[in-house]
Formats: sequence, C-alpha cells, structure tokens
Amino acid sequence: MTFNNQLVDKFLDAVFPLPVQFGVSEDDMPDCICFFESAVKEVDPAAYVKYGVSKIAILSPNLNGIVIKIPFNGFYYYEYNEDGYEEEFWEPFCWANGSDESDYCLAEYEKYKELKTRKLDCFVAEVAYYKTINNTRVFLQEEINPNRELDSKSIKKPSKKSRKIADKWYKKRKFDISPDWIAGCIDKYGEAKVKRFLKYCNNIDMDILEDAHPGNFGYRKNSTPCILDYSNFND
Repeated sequence: MTFNNQLVDKFLDAVFPLPVQFGVSEDDMPDCICFFESAVKEVDPAAYVKYGVSKIAILSPNLNGIVIKIPFNGFYYYEYNEDGYEEEFWEPFCWANGSDESDYCLAEYEKYKELKTRKLDCFVAEVAYYKTINNTRVFLQEEINPNRELDSKSIKKPSKKSRKIADKWYKKRKFDISPDWIAGCIDKYGEAKVKRFLKYCNNIDMDILEDAHPGNFGYRKNSTPCILDYSNFND
C-alpha cells in the first residue's frame, strides 16, 4: 500500500486531538463531524469525510487510493428523563470482536491479518495500522468503490454459469449482497476459493458478512470485487 505520508500527517494534525467522547448519535450529526469537514478541507479542498456508526473516514483524490480511518470510541443516544424531556447520554463501545472491544477499526485490521494468513484477503479491502495518536489508533485502507454499477464500462458482467451458482448460494445464505457481486467473485477468484471464503465466514468469523449491506461491498480500482467494511458493528 503506497500513499502520500506527508498529506496523511497533515490531515491528522488538523483533526487531532479528538474529543474525549468521540462518536455520532442515532439522530443527528454532532459538532465533531462538522469540525472534521472544515478541518480536512483546510488541508485539501478536494478532501471529504464519510462516517458510519463505528468510525470516520477521510478521503481525497490526492491520497492516491487510500482512506484514513479513525475509530469512534462510543456513541450518543437520547432518553426521556423523569420530567419528560429528552436527555443526552454517552455509551462507550464494548463489543468489537478484536483484542480491544472498544475499537472496531482494530477488529477489522486483525480480521484482515487473519484472512491474509489463510490466503483469503483478496475478498476484503487491504487495511494497515498507521500510528497511535493520543491513545487513538489510526488505520489506512485501500479505497473501494461501493456497489459500483455492473453496467459500468470497467465492470465485466458475470458469466451465466457463475450467476447461476451465486443465485443458489444467495437463496441458501440470504446474503445482503448482490448475486452479481458474488458471481463476480466466482469469475475472478474461482468457485472453490469463494466457497472456502463463505465457509470461513459461516463457521469461523460470521462478523465479516453480518453487516454486508450494499454500502459495505464493491469493487477495487482494478474492478476486482471485495468487501470494504467487515468489522460488523454490534453494540
């Protein structure tokens, strides 16, 4: 994974230190996300921010195909108090399936390393640990185009044979992944390897496909299919 080290450090200098309670709420976008948007654009006007429940991502065409991922450490939620008014509460993460239950990015990184030892890493986006700043780990991941349209000139339509196999598997497992995407994996990596990957996900690490909604799978720049978010938020 090659990247612009100086630009990555400039982004991190702009957004750190992070708030002690760093996360999003179910209902709105907290001030820290707005701060991120303005901070990264001061460094690079082409940069932008995406976020999920468990992490925030900094992207820019000038990062040369990598994404900076910073984990949230919890989330905000609202409940009615005794007077009938909504009150904001903070809940730290404690269910990430890795060596640190509060860090979903770390859990994803550890899953990637395990898949690599099993020679199944082709199915997921490459992720690397970058550095720790103020007790927060920062990770870099290859940039993936989520759920790219299959009629795109750069995406080859899967073969009928692979699509037939994918349809059969899809009905059995009920993956929330397009059968076209599964068929594309069969065409690219071979039926035996895809079957081995799905068996691993079913029997050893169900997290990988548990949250595989259309926004979490897609295609690399070279049009090979892969999953880009596989830590499975489960708080």
